[in-house]
Amino acid sequence: MKKLLKKIVTFLVIIFTFIFIYPDNVSATTIKPSQDSRYNSYEYVIDSYDIDIKVNENNTFDITETIVAYFNQPKHGIYRNIPLKNTIKRLDGTTSTNRAKITNVKVSEEASASKSMGEYSLQIGSEDKTITKEHAYKISYNYDIGKDPVKDYDELYYNIIGDEWDTVIGNVTFKITMPKEFDSSKLGFSSGLKGSTNNENITYNVSDKVIEGSYDAILSPGEALTVRTELEEGYFVGAGHTLKIGDYLIYLVPILFLAIAILLWHKYGKDNQVIETVEFYPPEGLNSLEVGFLYKGYANNTDVTSLLIYLANKKYIKIVETEKKSLFSNKKDFKIIKLKDYDGDNKEEKLFLKGLFKNKSSSKSSHLKNKMHEGNDTSEGISEVTSSDLYDKFYITMETIIDNINDKKSKIFEIKNASKSSYIKLMIFLTFLIITIPPILSYGNTDELILVLLFPSFGFTFLFLALIGGETNMSHVNKKSSLVITKIFYIISGLFALLPGIFFLLPALLQEKLYLIGYLVGLGCILGLLICHKYLPKRTPYGNEMLGKIRGFRNFLKTAEKDRLEAMVMQDPSYFYNILPYTYVLGVSDKWIKKFETISLQAPTWYDNPNNFNITVFENFINNTMTSAQNVMSSSPTNSSSGSGFSGGGSSGGGSGGGGGGSW
Repeated sequence: MKKLLKKIVTFLVIIFTFIFIYPDNVSATTIKPSQDSRYNSYEYVIDSYDIDIKVNENNTFDITETIVAYFNQPKHGIYRNIPLKNTIKRLDGTTSTNRAKITNVKVSEEASASKSMGEYSLQIGSEDKTITKEHAYKISYNYDIGKDPVKDYDELYYNIIGDEWDTVIGNVTFKITMPKEFDSSKLGFSSGLKGSTNNENITYNVSDKVIEGSYDAILSPGEALTVRTELEEGYFVGAGHTLKIGDYLIYLVPILFLAIAILLWHKYGKDNQVIETVEFYPPEGLNSLEVGFLYKGYANNTDVTSLLIYLANKKYIKIVETEKKSLFSNKKDFKIIKLKDYDGDNKEEKLFLKGLFKNKSSSKSSHLKNKMHEGNDTSEGISEVTSSDLYDKFYITMETIIDNINDKKSKIFEIKNASKSSYIKLMIFLTFLIITIPPILSYGNTDELILVLLFPSFGFTFLFLALIGGETNMSHVNKKSSLVITKIFYIISGLFALLPGIFFLLPALLQEKLYLIGYLVGLGCILGLLICHKYLPKRTPYGNEMLGKIRGFRNFLKTAEKDRLEAMVMQDPSYFYNILPYTYVLGVSDKWIKKFETISLQAPTWYDNPNNFNITVFENFINNTMTSAQNVMSSSPTNSSSGSGFSGGGSSGGGSGGGGGGSW
């Protein structure tokens, strides 16, 4: 008995010690942020956030938010920003936008409202007094996002908590009341930074048409909580707004837009003459990603993937060609081995190398997760990755690098000129609306309006861009194949554009000759607008100089003779491999490799292949591995499952609504 009593006492001591000495291990929802010393540095925190959402049959939402804030410093109150324009991003890669209307706004106390920069802003509180400690706010409003844009199904995709709050949020609870029955197995939640699919710490239950739940942790600044579920087509009824435009606009406005675009191009878009110089090397100090960006004026997946070879040449990584064996066949694959930590000063190269290895699990997983959250280098302890480790993971790094490099367009294009292109984009969009909406509203079926707008707009865009496009990267096909591919592209684009029009738009156009002629005139104006847009950005002197050097370098890669190349290799044995990543982004890698078929080369130290090295084997490696690597590294998750325990095909912050706020 004494021994049993002793064990019980020991057990209770351990439990109390765990609770009082290690409070961080207690569930976050049992602790208000204001009562946690870790959050004392915030000017204010949100101790609780309750959201009640009534979803209406016309795809509008009656929302009531109850926010309990705790002010660590004297403040007048809080402000709440609610988005009027939403960009929807789904895990299957599809996107859409909507413009919301906010009505019937009610606030529990003094508040002023304003609209700007695509947001509806509420400044709550009084300039005459300040608040410290706890204060509760209640906000209610109707949120109308218009007609559901998805073709085959309706959806509820809403940011319960937006990703624009500047403080921590604890004790989040929510209630969502649907207008009718729905399939709860397709319901999913996600939380975290924008794009996250994490669904930990979210608990909920569904009873009849009501979803109730909570977030059982503390949201950090910039983190969101999002719900998504797919609903049967026609679940929402009566959504959207009727538009009316005068018939005269069909002729006058597109022609006026084209005239304005021509004037903009003449004034801001005519480039100075590009002087090509003879270059044997790429511009000094630029990696292959930067050269691809300077050449095309933008960066894409191909440019980022080229850093594999570039960094391998710099002895940061080694690429090993492997095989994936299956029951019926062996498939070429690759493995990337880390040789050393990055010690350079190029931001994109550092991100690339870090992204290669950060998703590989290791014995230090929890430590690495913390460091990743802090933005520190997490590649320590991770020595190699395979294609499987990068699949559906590296795309975040890929997109970040592309965004970073494309943000530097002001270095190669005149800022004031580039800003004018947004006007032309707007004119293209408005022209297409002007020539399409009136016929459908007058003689067509308004239920088909989205279809008539969506499919022809994409189709004609592809067709027009193919007609006016510049050089394409056809480094892996011959000229004959290129012509065949181009013709097929024209046919597919044309059918894609015309088939929906023939079935839905053409009958309406044939009802009134005015509409038919106006539509054809409008398409001609759109083509002219696209041409003006393509040639509008004027390069800066630096951008013009770099383009001349890169074009000269590219011409050398295409036309260099064997004697010249042998001399270059004699002078620098690694010349072929140093130039290789640049040929990849300039679309001449096949031509470059073939020039060395009769030139003796040593295998690069960064390339490992089980077979004997020769240029033919190496060419196959480059074609197969680089294509495979680009596909794997740019792949992103798709909605392969749904229901409780999954994100429902959505990601944190990817839906409508949400927004954020702060204190003032």
